[in-house]
Amino acid sequence: MTRYPSKLGIGITIFTLSVIVGSGIFMFLDGEILAVLINLLVLILIYILYKSTNYIIEGSILRIKSGFLINEKLSIKDITKVVETNNIMSAPAFSLDRLEIKYGRKSIIISPIKKAEFIKQLMTINPKIEVIYKTK
Repeated sequence: MTRYPSKLGIGITIFTLSVIVGSGIFMFLDGEILAVLINLLVLILIYILYKSTNYIIEGSILRIKSGFLINEKLSIKDITKVVETNNIMSAPAFSLDRLEIKYGRKSIIISPIKKAEFIKQLMTINPKIEVIYKTK
């Protein structure tokens, strides 16, 4: 079993912190302590979600786990394509440096921290996977 945590992107981090902390400062200055505590709770929940977002390879199964929201299992043998992307679509990914995994008629976007190692391990299990890298 190999576990790949989600990469944490600086852009997503700055945006999230600026919205939550920025609004929290104004709420605090207005004396809205309950609202500040709610903001703090949201920040804690986002952190827990980040820490629990993992992509796990167990034998020939890829398990995509993100808190209590996503727990998807797919056969690596069903993966047809892995595409590097910066798609901002909602996904179990905390970075915009992402991979779109295509399997059957479906796809899911993830952001493993060791992207090259992750792709290499998938290719070891299913060498038929087509990998498309972004041009730089």
